[in-house]
Order: sequence, then C-alpha cells, then structure tokens
Amino acid sequence: MRFNPYDDVLEQSVTASSVAIQSLTGSSAVNQDSIDTLQSFIADSIMVHVRAEIASGSPSAATVAWKLQESDDNSTFADAKDNTGTVIGATLNVHTAAVDSYARVEGLGLQPTGTAPTIPGGRKRYLRLVYTPAFTGGTSPAILTFGSFIGSPANGQPLPVRTTVSNT
Repeated sequence: MRFNPYDDVLEQSVTASSVAIQSLTGSSAVNQDSIDTLQSFIADSIMVHVRAEIASGSPSAATVAWKLQESDDNSTFADAKDNTGTVIGATLNVHTAAVDSYARVEGLGLQPTGTAPTIPGGRKRYLRLVYTPAFTGGTSPAILTFGSFIGSPANGQPLPVRTTVSNT
C-alpha cells in the first residue's frame, strides 16, 4: 500500500570523503565519490541536482562548473555526454545569488553499445560529479556546493514496503 508519492523515490547525496557539502576554493577540480548504478542506486533514470551558494570572500566574479562523469571500472572516468554529444553539466554564476541546476540522465542499467553519441545504448555503471570553481579577486573566496542524484526504482518497480506507514 502506498501512502505517499515519495515512497518510490531514491535520493543519494553526492559526497567527497563522506562529506555532502563541499567548500570549493582555488581553481582545481573536485571529484565527488561515485555511485554504483547496478548495486547501490538502481534506477532507470535520474535527475542530477547541484546547488551552489553565494561565494564568500568578496570576489568580483565567481562560478562553479559541474559535469557528470561515468566509468565502467570506478577508476577511469570520462565525461558523460547526452545524445547530441554535449557533456552533461552546467556553469553556475554564484557571484550575487545561490543557484540550482538540474539535469535528467537516461539509460541507467543499460549496456552501452558504442562510444559515439548516435549509437544507442546506456550509461556506464559508475557515475560521479566533478566541480570546478573559478574566482576573480577576493580574499580567500570559497563556494559551498552540494549535489545529489534523485531517481525512481529501476524497471518501474516500486520499492519494497515493510511497514504499513509511509517511508517518508
């Protein structure tokens, strides 16, 4: 019995060393921990949600570029591309306001059949987010950034309900 539409939603905060919220400084890319889409996060499709807060340290410009990467073996990652060959991601301007960004990712749990974006197939097994901050000026500028994967159970199967009350 379902009591709530959120009973069948998977949500996984993206972490780096078990920390969900990252303080980004400098200009180096930060690789988040990966998720295993065949073992721990079994979904047909996901929505990627990235939120970046207003930059601290008074920079005259501040952005966070994020992108999705995928891997077969959880060690060698490449940029994930959509069906037009465009890297999945965005650049967020957080100089004066916090910004949310969303992307829908399809084809989880399907075996990729080729490398070209025109060849049908699915995503690789492991997914992760990569954040790259950029600042102009300021005194030790930093940006707090958070990402999560949100999906529904694979094959349209409802999650098991072990109680008579809502899972939320």
